[in-house]
Order: sequence, then structure tokens, then C-alpha cells
Amino acid sequence: MNQPRRLDPARLWNEYGKRLLRYGGVTVVTTVVGLTTLLVGLYVFDWPPVYANLVSVFMSTPFAYYLNRRYVWEQAGNHSVSREVGPFWIMTFIGFVVSTAAVGFASLLTDTKPLLLLTQLAAFAGLWLVKFAFLEKYLWPDAEPVPDPVRDAA
Repeated sequence: MNQPRRLDPARLWNEYGKRLLRYGGVTVVTTVVGLTTLLVGLYVFDWPPVYANLVSVFMSTPFAYYLNRRYVWEQAGNHSVSREVGPFWIMTFIGFVVSTAAVGFASLLTDTKPLLLLTQLAAFAGLWLVKFAFLEKYLWPDAEPVPDPVRDAA
């Protein structure tokens, strides 16, 4: 009789920890790009919140794709439109719909721009681990584990 696998933090860290840290670093970069674009759209151009959110998502997506593909999952070579680029953009579109709905709803309640920025950030934060799991298990499942110089030297 098979027993269910126990939650083993050490095993999870060995399998996903380094990649999750890199993914977090990429998220910081793309969040800065996205929030800066949103901020410029709202404050400089006085765009409607939903339009500013659309521009911010689509400005940060190319950075997110290339950095995740190359740095986090260490994929090189040709890009597959049907296996990589398309699914990544579909995932981005889902994030856009969720964040736009959140920003649109928040804009009905307030026109306080810092709250609209926080709303967008919170919407994307909610999708962060879901997106990691999708990239790990479906988009780049064959990626080698990220090397750990300390563990590998022993």
C-alpha cells in the first residue's frame, strides 16, 4: 500500500528553492517595469486606470518572458511560438484580465492612484505561485535543476 508523500521542506527547497529565488528576482524586475509604466500612465498621461494597466502589462511581458526563459529556467536556442510564447502570452492575458478587473473595481471605489497601484500589485501577487507552477510543470518541465555551488562542491 502506497503511503502519501509527506511534505518535506528540504526536498522542496532542493527541487525548487533556487529556481523560486531566481523567479522572485525576475518578478522584482518586471514589477518595477510594470508599476513604473502604470505610474507614468496614471500620473503623467492621466490615462484611465484600465488603459494604464493594459499598457503596463504589455510593456512588462517581453521582459518577463525572456528573463524567465533564459535566467530562471535556463532555456536557450529557438523559441517555440506554439509551445512557449503562445502559452506565456495566454497566461499574461489571464493576469491582465484579473488585474484589470481588480483595478477597474478599485477605480469605482476610489480615484486614489496609490491604491490603484497597490491593487494591481496585489492582483499579480495572488497569481505569482500559480504562474511559477505553470512555468515549472508545463512550459519548461525539462529544465535542469539550478546548480547549487555549495551543495555541488561537496
